[in-house]
Amino acid sequence: MRVLLVYPIFPSTFWSYEKILALVDRKVLLPPLGLVTVAAILPQEWQFKLVDRNIRAATEEEWAWADMVIFSAMIVQKQDLLAQIREAKKRGKLVALGGPYP
Repeated sequence: MRVLLVYPIFPSTFWSYEKILALVDRKVLLPPLGLVTVAAILPQEWQFKLVDRNIRAATEEEWAWADMVIFSAMIVQKQDLLAQIREAKKRGKLVALGGPYP
């Protein structure tokens, strides 16, 4: 099983920490540890790729590569999460959700 782990975009809110990130010259505060933990408990013969959409979008090659897409999100990420779920389903991918929002 080839799994694409996707962390949705944070909109410009308190939770995006935009001003602090600019001060320290970073794009994100922390890696999406929930998705990394999920990958650690799934069968290790599976293959994983991680995409944090706050850094970059998934490529066409990554979408084509994946059998399944797993998302983790908070409610502030709802808009991008739903858009990415629609994209995954349009491409015929299995979808799993987790995190504080879903």
